[in-house]
Amino acid sequence: MTEQSLAVDPQFRERVVDTVCILLPDVLKRDVSGAGEGTTLMEDLGMSSTGALEIVLLLEENLEVEISVEDLGREHFETVGTLADYVAGNVIDED
Repeated sequence: MTEQSLAVDPQFRERVVDTVCILLPDVLKRDVSGAGEGTTLMEDLGMSSTGALEIVLLLEENLEVEISVEDLGREHFETVGTLADYVAGNVIDED
């Protein structure tokens, strides 16, 4: 566990999970019912790398944050939860 992940705000992380689930139908261009923290993005939903990039951009827009994508890799898109962990731990402070 990194120092960054220790500072994750659990309420913000939950907001990220909720927002990802709300955005999935727009990104995938189809109904996505029952998506949750354990839903696998690539396997269950067939998300492409283009969709993965789109969801990160939409998260930034919807949550009004900037996300550091420097260390963002395919493994962070395994599930809605792993994506939420990454996003919550990699918001760039605007200070």
